[in-house]
Amino acid sequence: MSIPPGTDLCSIPAGPVPDGMTPNFIDPPDLSTATLVVGGVLTALSTTLVVGRLCNAWGHMKLADYLTIFGFILSTSYTGIVMAMHKYSRHAWDLPACWYISDYNWKLLFSQNLLLGLTQFITKAAIFVLYLQLFATGKKTRYAITAGIIFMGMLYLPHPILVAVYMTPHSDETWADLALDGRPQKISLYAPVHGVGSIVLDTYIFIIPILVLRKLHVDRKKKLQLLAVFTVALFGIVSSVASCVWRFIVLFGSSGDFTWQEGQLFIWIMVEHNVALIVGSMPGFAGLIKSKSSTSSLYRTFRSKLPGGSSYGSNVSKPSLPGQYSGSHGKQGDNRRGRAYYYEMDDSVLQPETEVTAEYGYSSAGGHLPEDERGILRTTDLAQSYEGRKSQAK
Repeated sequence: MSIPPGTDLCSIPAGPVPDGMTPNFIDPPDLSTATLVVGGVLTALSTTLVVGRLCNAWGHMKLADYLTIFGFILSTSYTGIVMAMHKYSRHAWDLPACWYISDYNWKLLFSQNLLLGLTQFITKAAIFVLYLQLFATGKKTRYAITAGIIFMGMLYLPHPILVAVYMTPHSDETWADLALDGRPQKISLYAPVHGVGSIVLDTYIFIIPILVLRKLHVDRKKKLQLLAVFTVALFGIVSSVASCVWRFIVLFGSSGDFTWQEGQLFIWIMVEHNVALIVGSMPGFAGLIKSKSSTSSLYRTFRSKLPGGSSYGSNVSKPSLPGQYSGSHGKQGDNRRGRAYYYEMDDSVLQPETEVTAEYGYSSAGGHLPEDERGILRTTDLAQSYEGRKSQAK
């Protein structure tokens, strides 16, 4: 961009004016509403699910939970910066050049770009680590997840380094000088790699649980419930494709309408970040809802009225099965996991539960429990003594 000396930058547009168009600096069409609505709604959704996940994991938090917290902070910061830039999301010929060539604008662009690669790495790393906790039951699965993490690091981690090199003013420059010296445009050459790589990575994230669930020995309803949770990752693929398209348009487009194109790109990047947080938090959030609703008297009453409903659905601790038994972990005294058939969408979702058959008449597989309330079971031998009697269970 070449500007004659002494030109009033607030009187000229930031980009070329197409034939038949007149610059409108007063009330032009822009993407402000879309930016603010998408950013606000997605942040509210991700906040709800992340908080629910952390409440469910409180007291036994793992690496995936801490990565989710870090990713949420980064994603929310990125979204806040993009929302702060909403007034710039208009056509380049409707944007005063003095707005674009300003220290404030380029500080925002630097901050937003610096967060981009790191945010995408952390939010998606939390999903891969969650997969390790849920699905890594064999070497092949662990290798596949580890390979995804390595590929993700190679794709995203160079980005903040490039931003620090090409979008930081030299000692004798101002931030506004970056608009004219051409160095920030060199980062755009990395955009196609970033965009295509994100599509590949998000598709990989979507495929892993499908391959694992296909081999899982659970009833069809439970498998569909699990699959529905991770199908939300499809929105991640959609957002990655849209982001990639706009990256190519920004890089190879000939219209010069870079501010409008970047505004579209930033919206889809916000979607990509928040979908990653939502996908990673849904299992834990579902576990929280399940545990809270199962202890609700309203839920138990409603459940008992359904066809196949039973009072056993609310509590398995019957006189015929003395003692509190935790089917998920084999511990006593944990009321949240105190039912042998309890199926919870948390970090133990794929852990085998225990089927107990006592000789004095109670069997979790003997027809007392509805079919849709049986979890993932394995059979184990145990001996239990009660009031002088010994009973064999298996």
